[in-house]
Amino acid sequence: MPSVEQLLAAIDGYKEEMIGALGELLRIPAIGPENGGDGEFERARYLKELAERCGFEEVEMFDALDERVHLRLRPNIVARRRGSSEQTAWIVTHMDTVPPGDLDAWTYPPFSPRVVDGKLYGLGSEDNGQAIIASLYAAKALNELSLSGEKTMGLAIVADEERGSEKGIKFLIREGVFRSGDTIYVPDYGVPDGSVVEVAEKSIMWLKVTVEGKQTHASTPEKGINAMKVGSKFMTFLLDHLTEKYGKVDNIFIPPISTFEPTKRHQTVGNINTVPGEDVFYIDIRLLPEYEPEEVMKTIKKIAKLFEDRTGANIELSTEQMTKAGPPSGVETDGMTALTKAIKTVCGIDPVARGIGGGTCANLFRLAGFEAYAWQTVEENAHSVNEFSKVENLISDAKVFAILMGSLCYGNDIDGL
Repeated sequence: MPSVEQLLAAIDGYKEEMIGALGELLRIPAIGPENGGDGEFERARYLKELAERCGFEEVEMFDALDERVHLRLRPNIVARRRGSSEQTAWIVTHMDTVPPGDLDAWTYPPFSPRVVDGKLYGLGSEDNGQAIIASLYAAKALNELSLSGEKTMGLAIVADEERGSEKGIKFLIREGVFRSGDTIYVPDYGVPDGSVVEVAEKSIMWLKVTVEGKQTHASTPEKGINAMKVGSKFMTFLLDHLTEKYGKVDNIFIPPISTFEPTKRHQTVGNINTVPGEDVFYIDIRLLPEYEPEEVMKTIKKIAKLFEDRTGANIELSTEQMTKAGPPSGVETDGMTALTKAIKTVCGIDPVARGIGGGTCANLFRLAGFEAYAWQTVEENAHSVNEFSKVENLISDAKVFAILMGSLCYGNDIDGL
């Protein structure tokens, strides 16, 4: 019977191969069409071959139609090692990236990965290349043991995560890839010491506010309606009111409150001596799950109507994004217990279950009725210039995933699990 020590030693033995595989992955652009790219096709072809080399005999491609990209396909990879049960433990990662931005700002070119001082630099290295390679090589270590498990071990490597997941996770859910009772792990959130497992998310509402007044010369403001003045007063009153009305505290979340933050604002007029007739700004709202976004929107509309009546301006409200929070994942489930044990074994820490204000694909699974857990070890530099993955995190995460999937799928066949 193989032991946990042998399993971890196998991961250590893959170190150079894993670094090389992540480097090859990052050389292949995978930017979605909304950001001027041609999608994930070439990267998916590489990853399908890599999944097969990692010992998966069943590797399927689920292609979502997208007229905007080459071959009109957004590929998703589903690799399984079948157990005696159809119930599956999944690790779900994404292969697409955001654009690199200003290429001159990169010290290390985004598509020419290199290792410097134990860090592998490249666009998408931490988001989500590290998790892709760590999960594949964790599976390789288990596949090479030729064990017969009860649960099926599954990896899904998906498209379109950075721009909504319609061609990725949502597509696979609609296709019936995931079954009731499956446990889902989404390594797309983490902290540097690996001490937090994300089990809940807030509802997200991006609100666009357009205030229409009446433009006039600044020397005769009484002839117009200053949209910027109305907008600023409306914004200030609204934020104070929302913060007070929806002010409950839930300490499982980081931060433990709902947040209402003004962010982007359009230019009003191009010169100083004109009263602006239009003011457009945005508010990023993150709600604790106990609050319904629709109810919050009703409150916002009532306040907007009050300001319209007082000022004569017109206030138009629209949502740029609305994502409702799913129910929190259980913290006393077999899935959470297995993850906690794996993190403790490898990292020597007892992780805590927390909720976040950010959005991950774990929430999409929760909305669909699955238990989903987000965890990895990251330096929190995703989407940044000179993005990197620490090599030690790459190896450590692979060990956690190997123990996690080993305990869920082959627990009776590995000594020490």
